[in-house]
Amino acid sequence: MDELAVGRLGAPHGLDGRVKAVSYSGEIDHLLALDEVVLRKGTSTRRVRFESASPLGAGVLYKVAGYDSPEAARDLSGWEIWVPRSKAAPLGRDEYYFADLVGCVVYDGQQAVGRVEAVCEAGGGQLLELEIPGKPNAYVPFRSEFIGKVDVAAKRVELLAPWVLE
Repeated sequence: MDELAVGRLGAPHGLDGRVKAVSYSGEIDHLLALDEVVLRKGTSTRRVRFESASPLGAGVLYKVAGYDSPEAARDLSGWEIWVPRSKAAPLGRDEYYFADLVGCVVYDGQQAVGRVEAVCEAGGGQLLELEIPGKPNAYVPFRSEFIGKVDVAAKRVELLAPWVLE
C-alpha cells in the first residue's frame, strides 16, 4: 500500500477556520511537517494544503487553505488524512502499520484459518476482520491473548485462541 491514513480531522478551533486533528500513531512530528495531503471520507476524496500546523495537546491544529471560518472548517470534521508511506510516522524495530496486516493469512498452528480483510476500531481496541472460506467473516480482538507472532514480511499472523472463531 503506497498511502496510509495517519490521522483524522476533528472540530473547528477558534475563529479563523483552524481545525483539530488526532494522530492515529500517537506521534505528531510527522503531522507537523505535512503541507499537501489527500483527505478521505467514505468514497470521497479531496486534496488540501495546510497553511500552518502547530501542536495542540496530543494532536495538531491545522489551518487549511480556503477554510477561513469555523463554519467552513466544520465541513472537514471526520475526514481522514492520507499521505505517502514515506510521510507517515517512522517505524521502530518490530513495528508495522495496521494497513500492513491486511492480506496476511491467519494461522492456528500450521493450518491457515482465514485472511485479514481489515483492521477495525472498536470500543475495546482494534479487531481483525477475517475472511474465512465458506463462512461469514469473523472478528478477532487484536490483543496478546488472541494474537501471537505477527510477521508482515511473510504475511503471517498467529492465532492463539482459535475458539474465538466458533
